Amino acid sequence: MLKVTEIAFRGYAVTHITRARKFYQTVLGLEPTMTVGEHGGMQWTEYDNANGTLSIGAGAPDRMPSGWAVVLYLFDLR
Repeated sequence: MLKVTEIAFRGYAVTHITRARKFYQTVLGLEPTMTVGEHGGMQWTEYDNANGTLSIGAGAPDRMPSGWAVVLYLFDLR
């Protein structure tokens, strides 16, 4: 059996990246550590914290967001 040692990265799809960034930064007080993408295209922002990274992202306007993602660190079995 694999042993998870840490949840390193969490990603969440949003429908309106500007509104989502405002919420995470103004209401929750998170500081962005990376912002990627172009207006009208795929965009995401990452917020690092003590327990890993939270990422929010939005696709191109003709694509609806779906789901979320998580990256796990595993115990090295070698």
